[in-house]
Amino acid sequence: MRSLPLLLLAPAALALGFVSRHAPAGPAQPPLADGRVQLLPFGLMDQVRRPQGLVPMQVQVYNPGDGAAFLERLRVLEPSGRLLTEVDLRGERLPGDGGEVAELYLKQELIDPQLSHRHKQRLFVPLDQRPELLPENEARLFMEIVQGVQRLKQTGAPQLRNVGFELDLAALFAGARPGDEAAVDLVLDYRRADGSRASSTLTHAVELLPPYLEPPAEWYAACGLGRGAGAWYAGDLHVHNCRDEAVNGCPSCAAESVNITGSFTNADLKPQFQALGMDFYSTTTHSYCIQNPTEFDLVKTEADTLDDATFVLICGTEVSGRETGPQWGSDSADTLCYLGFGDPVHHMGAHAITSRKYGGKDGFLDFCDDPKRSQWDNVAAIKAEGGFAVANHPNGMWGFNSVAGFRGWNHGYTFGTEVWNGDTMTPNAPHVWWWKQRMLEGEFTYPLSGSDTHDAAMDFGALHVWVEGAYNEPALLAGIRSGRAYLSNGPFVDLQLRDGHGRSALGGARVFVQASKVPPGYPVDVEVFYNVAQASTVRVWRGAVGDPDETLLQEFTGVTGGGSFIVPATVEPTASAWYRAEIEQADGRAGAWSMPVYIILK
Repeated sequence: MRSLPLLLLAPAALALGFVSRHAPAGPAQPPLADGRVQLLPFGLMDQVRRPQGLVPMQVQVYNPGDGAAFLERLRVLEPSGRLLTEVDLRGERLPGDGGEVAELYLKQELIDPQLSHRHKQRLFVPLDQRPELLPENEARLFMEIVQGVQRLKQTGAPQLRNVGFELDLAALFAGARPGDEAAVDLVLDYRRADGSRASSTLTHAVELLPPYLEPPAEWYAACGLGRGAGAWYAGDLHVHNCRDEAVNGCPSCAAESVNITGSFTNADLKPQFQALGMDFYSTTTHSYCIQNPTEFDLVKTEADTLDDATFVLICGTEVSGRETGPQWGSDSADTLCYLGFGDPVHHMGAHAITSRKYGGKDGFLDFCDDPKRSQWDNVAAIKAEGGFAVANHPNGMWGFNSVAGFRGWNHGYTFGTEVWNGDTMTPNAPHVWWWKQRMLEGEFTYPLSGSDTHDAAMDFGALHVWVEGAYNEPALLAGIRSGRAYLSNGPFVDLQLRDGHGRSALGGARVFVQASKVPPGYPVDVEVFYNVAQASTVRVWRGAVGDPDETLLQEFTGVTGGGSFIVPATVEPTASAWYRAEIEQADGRAGAWSMPVYIILK
């Protein structure tokens, strides 16, 4: 048995079906050192909004012992003991590895979570206690992970088994209200090599979130959009699936060297996102995990097949592009690329595409290898097919460091920037800073979001898109391209810019005006529409090309309920500008961003 610096812990069974969000932790499951087969929480949803229907989930079974175990069944129970579902494992043999995979998981929790995708469900090191590593040290640790995963791949990872099951949310949340958590006990029954029986239990809680908030009455009155003229639809522009797994994938992709937790097919992910209250997502398998046109065609066919009258699956990919020209900053990914004898790369979301976009290869440390193209070539190829490009997580791992050559939609290139990445409750400050710098330099993009999940669907600041008429993929894509959207994990926010002559523009609008026709200090009003569930702060911003930063026009604190604020502002003839609003809930658990109104001077 390997000696591990920390113990693998899991919460004990909870006493009640509905529990406090901050309930104290119970006694730990037996430590890893006793060799008991472990249930790891990968593939379990933490939150839902629509408690109806069957939703696929999974748990990872891992044997850290020295001898084999024989799996009999997985039972999913309410704490009262009522059986929700059961999976017959038919005595499947699960070899032990003496703690090898546990060491890999520990190392993954030490590297940047943007690289490991281990923001939640951590086994060893709480996220806020993770030590900061120098890029070269982080790269070396990553190399150790790669070598360990290579060994796993060569052996077929027999010590890991991802057990899928369907959870009936209606039964689980019978009588529940938003804010409640429903606990389930996952119980694995197995036999040891000597024939003796044993079991392992993992208790997991799923929170019932409130629905997304509707626009206030003031929004309908001011924006001239009667009820029934259209609707807001929520979704995710950054979703990975089982094609992005290094082992046990569909097929496996060795270049995704840290992903060994197991994942889901798009058919599995669809009901998960529906349970979260979402109506679409873009399937964004890494370009280096799709190695030929035939593989891409399978992805596209799958996306088309899963579309229906209530849900849209956009065909996309996450393209690895070549960093070219002068570089600003660096990241650990650059170091990894050098270690793998490749060039630095960035990641770009390519959405609504019809053909494969190459970038990297699917071998270990081949995510930086040729063939790959520059951001300009990638954007041109995406736009040629009617798609749109997004700079993903631009100021983190796999970020955009070649900023000197970055071009926004106002120069015919990149449509959006991912300012909200992962399961954070508000947009990520480093990505927001990067977006603002490009805007202040005159490269305009829409602020967008993506969960970047490599496991189950998770709550985050979803993209809410206004769609007119019948809901289908063409209508959804038209709404996205128009910019009529906002980002939110709960609150509603939108804005309208108007002058004293009856002219107005809603959030996302691009207004082109002759600079010579704009008098200095031309007065306008920014009306911000909001709906919040708890006390929040509403901020209204103006930015202009060439300024050192955005200007805070006004801040409203302690805001509750729904309504609107009118904030006076000006349009100046000296530079193109934008106006936007944001909401931050006082407890930090929710937020929202409007799309800007852009004033483009000609």
